[in-house]
Amino acid sequence: MKIVVIGTVNKDLILPFQGGAIQSFGGIYYTISALSQLTNPEVEIVPVSFIGSDVYQHFQALLRNFKNIKTDGLIPIDQKNHEVILEYVAPEERTEKALFNFPSLEWKHIKKNTNADLYIINMITGWDVSLKAFLKLSRKYFNKIYLDVHFLVMGIDKLGKRMPRCPEDIHRWIRGARFVQMNQREFSILNPENLNETSFFEKYMKPEQVLFVTRAGEGVRTVFQKNGMIRNKHFPGYRVEEIVDVTGCGDVFGASFVWQYLQSRDLYKSIDYANRTAAANCMLRGTNEIDLLLSMMDKVKRTEV
Repeated sequence: MKIVVIGTVNKDLILPFQGGAIQSFGGIYYTISALSQLTNPEVEIVPVSFIGSDVYQHFQALLRNFKNIKTDGLIPIDQKNHEVILEYVAPEERTEKALFNFPSLEWKHIKKNTNADLYIINMITGWDVSLKAFLKLSRKYFNKIYLDVHFLVMGIDKLGKRMPRCPEDIHRWIRGARFVQMNQREFSILNPENLNETSFFEKYMKPEQVLFVTRAGEGVRTVFQKNGMIRNKHFPGYRVEEIVDVTGCGDVFGASFVWQYLQSRDLYKSIDYANRTAAANCMLRGTNEIDLLLSMMDKVKRTEV
């Protein structure tokens, strides 16, 4: 089995609402490191990302600590690695500033890894992959694509500060993947008509798609069509003893859903597993403690409906 993860590896500086600063790799590193913890050794995990020359050797060495992450999709680039400063102004609310931006991945960077069982496209920057390359992948492998909208709906100013922005072509993106994930804020940005999730799905998405609108500790609202009827179902989240750092919880949600779904093809089971794993992740400091993810999953409890 092979899972290809397309996006951007960040150098993160996380300034939590409480506690000391955290420095770690982020972006799709959350996705691939979580997948490596969750999956079987024979599963190949292939990140596709540019990597800055200042961290390339170190990052290669770091990935050798994981049993099944392959490095042939990493593309060295002669510049500093993409960096993000995340400052939390509340336990689950933050501002972001991006530095040393990468160019977009094009088809030539992706095409050698087009034999996957599933593709996770995580729009960490919003321009991680070009629309042209994404649509080409979609035409070939629509049913195998999981898209995390993420910063597709965020612009950037001259100083690197991120702000809400809904691109004109956003609906070409969200119609290009079987599974589409976004959080509540992202949903509100690309939904100026203020439609509910069901109406949004009916107007902008295909019947064969699945929409996830994550709601932090409350869980996820999932919209899909079954037997000719659109269903809008809430899956409750899990309670944790203490929130340490919520960075990457959406990335871990997507990674764990994909792994469980590839095994079971059970939508409900996979969503519940993803909620549980995402909750466990918020008890960890950045990706520095990702090796504790499985043990933390035993400490979370499902929220009462």
